[in-house]
Amino acid sequence: MEKEADVQLIHKILSGDGEAFNRLVRKYEKSIHTHVWQKIGDFHHAEEITQDIFLQAYKKLSTLKDPNQFAGWLYAVANRFCIDWMRKQKPTMQSLEDTPVRAIDNLTYERYVSEQRESEATERRYETVKKLLARLPESERAVMMLYYLSEMRAKEIGRSLGVSVNTIRSRLHRARKRLHTDQELLIQEFLDSVQITDLEVCGSRWSLIAEMFSEEEAKKRICAEIESLLRTLPETPRVLGTAYWGYMNVPGRTKNIPNRLFDKMLQYPRTKACLSALLGLAERSENVCQKWHYYQRVIDECTASDGPSSWYLGAYEEMLRLAEEDRSLTSDDYLDELIDRFLQIHLAYCQETQQYFGWAYTEAVKYRLKFNIGLDKALETLEHAEIRLGEEEEQRWLVEWEQKWLVEPNKGYVEKAYKEISRLRAEISFRQEQWREAHDGLLTNAPDYLESLSERFSKDTINYFYMLGRSAEEIGEWEKARRYYTDAHFAPTPHAEARAGLERIHHQIERRSTDTFEVFLKDAETEYRSREDADREKIRQNLIANRLNKKATDFRLQTLQGETYTLSAMSGKIVLLEIGDSHTKVHNRAIPEVKLVYERFSKNDDVVVWGINDDINSHQVRKFIDGHQVPWPILLDPHGEVRKAYQIIGIPCCIVIDKVGNWQYICRDLDPISGQPLIWMIESLLSD
Repeated sequence: MEKEADVQLIHKILSGDGEAFNRLVRKYEKSIHTHVWQKIGDFHHAEEITQDIFLQAYKKLSTLKDPNQFAGWLYAVANRFCIDWMRKQKPTMQSLEDTPVRAIDNLTYERYVSEQRESEATERRYETVKKLLARLPESERAVMMLYYLSEMRAKEIGRSLGVSVNTIRSRLHRARKRLHTDQELLIQEFLDSVQITDLEVCGSRWSLIAEMFSEEEAKKRICAEIESLLRTLPETPRVLGTAYWGYMNVPGRTKNIPNRLFDKMLQYPRTKACLSALLGLAERSENVCQKWHYYQRVIDECTASDGPSSWYLGAYEEMLRLAEEDRSLTSDDYLDELIDRFLQIHLAYCQETQQYFGWAYTEAVKYRLKFNIGLDKALETLEHAEIRLGEEEEQRWLVEWEQKWLVEPNKGYVEKAYKEISRLRAEISFRQEQWREAHDGLLTNAPDYLESLSERFSKDTINYFYMLGRSAEEIGEWEKARRYYTDAHFAPTPHAEARAGLERIHHQIERRSTDTFEVFLKDAETEYRSREDADREKIRQNLIANRLNKKATDFRLQTLQGETYTLSAMSGKIVLLEIGDSHTKVHNRAIPEVKLVYERFSKNDDVVVWGINDDINSHQVRKFIDGHQVPWPILLDPHGEVRKAYQIIGIPCCIVIDKVGNWQYICRDLDPISGQPLIWMIESLLSD
């Protein structure tokens, strides 16, 4: 009714009814004033701006193409007024880049251009040096870094590493021989030329130190150089920001940053330095209220200064995540507004990055479902999503995303997007207790939970079963409700409310007096296990049938010990490549599952398991191997050559290559119980 009332009022206003506009103002005046007040932080100025907003809305109302979208349009007008007001309060400054060339002394401008070119050249040299050093074994790389970066002599290096001077000289000789003279000179030139006062490239220097030294040594060196930088150069937002990101190279990230640096950065509002400080403080804070406060300030800063859209969007996402964690942080009204603003900035981000808008629309709807607020708005949002999905540009962006991120494109993601929109409508009906509509919509638009094991046992799938059970119960279809409640209850991660649903169904259906709830539950579990086995078999059959049949790209990589491995040498064997990065938490969680696969085939000489690690920091790789007690060889691929050759975007990832050297399977999702589906893939290839 609220949406219809807006439409009726707008039609009356456009027909010359002045009182209709007054009613529209009264309806939105309070919420718009609150919105503006929160944006600019000044109650009285917010009142003036609110009046201007409604005046502008009255003048431009005839340009509104869809009266159903009046509320969102009005908030967009309000946001523009807030941004304009805050910009006017900002002191006028002009950067060197914005100053006309003729206004700058010719000699100064030429020097500026020269410095820019030199900085770009230094960055290119840095990348080259990084690649050259990565070729060296750990022992030789450490000596080269100490010799050139720290300017230590052989005797000092020997003392530091606990080896003889002759050993150090021998390692230097071998390293120089590997790199050849011209490449060694390039390394020396680079490390000698990069001064810690050169803001353009000192970040590259610190990144190199972090990658080449142990965590303890890297932290010691980087922190010392940052302190020297802050003592040497005049305090500016750029200097402070450079120091901040230098600390972010050090293990512990924001925990290493002194409070005094944060305090100084916050003294320069509407700069990236200030934004970085707020994000750093939010990351470091352990109190949800403090985190909420800092992310709100990030949003205010981005609004005032047109900050990076990704930071803007990230702050909204963090605030919504915090509200989910602690619902007492905010009121329903403000949360409703927060989701509206999240949607607007997300749509702007999608436009800027040319990603399909459905991502923004459906994320906003999912937040409304999580918090159970503004469900009518959620339905409107889905309408916009469906209209947008019908446009050629949206479909093109969606297909491009599919081709960019997936090895096997053309899986019908446009159709899947339509299906997700319809399923979300059914979930809204469920929340509104429109049980028949919910049940029919959920059944018609079931998620593709038999596509993979990870989908079959995902949280979303378990919740889907529960919603089907509850809606079936409410319309009196007891047997259907029993089945779906059973699927939700006996899953590896049971739905919290499914057992109570089964208890209610137990009282509804006909049964013998001896059929206790415990007997009923046991029978239900037996039925579920049979159904689960059938589902697993469907997934297995579909999985092993979809082979890639691509010629595997050969590679030549070394271990930390300098042993060389080539894929071509494994002809006649099935090779499982486990690809990851020492720093990735998801990769760490996947290792136990790969161990199950390794143990399963450890006595089979026809199966080989190798790890491919992208990390350039050998100390981190060694820590990873020791911490997980990895039994298979770990091959170092610091340039990500294997990932590039096999078009791998996300890690961890597993690749299975058959006995004749063909790449047959790729697996991104590991079963949380038994190491499947990798075992199925290997068994299928063994049976050929």
